[in-house]
Amino acid sequence: MTPYRVVLDTNQIVAAGSRWLDGTGVIGTGNISRVILIRVACTHTGLYSDKIVGEYLEKLVNKRHNPERILKLISLIMGAFDVVYIQTQVAPARPRDPDDEAFLLCAIDGDADYLVSDDRDLLDLATHYTRPTIAASTAAVTALGA
Repeated sequence: MTPYRVVLDTNQIVAAGSRWLDGTGVIGTGNISRVILIRVACTHTGLYSDKIVGEYLEKLVNKRHNPERILKLISLIMGAFDVVYIQTQVAPARPRDPDDEAFLLCAIDGDADYLVSDDRDLLDLATHYTRPTIAASTAAVTALGA
């Protein structure tokens, strides 16, 4: 299998959940976002930037995830993924939601193969990009071997 460089949108991290990190949730294949997160962490090169990890943290707190599990999840991501220092100021095709641009810039500057998101604003930009491929989780799961 070809290892890919992958950026995961916040909706993927939140949907992956955090209960599985302390043994109270199922790790198995019932949660496509969790399967993708684990596959990226173990087989591919996940990418994040400071803005992205900040948004992950903010959304997990807002969704009232257990603080200890949040710490474990953010630690997993920061330990298994590579940090990207953003240099590009503006994405060639900009999303409607300004917060989504951080994911595009990370994917561009991190030379990502995939940006996985179930956010319509990002998915609507898929035709504007050949690299990264912007894909919904249902499409990315097969490509990532999850």
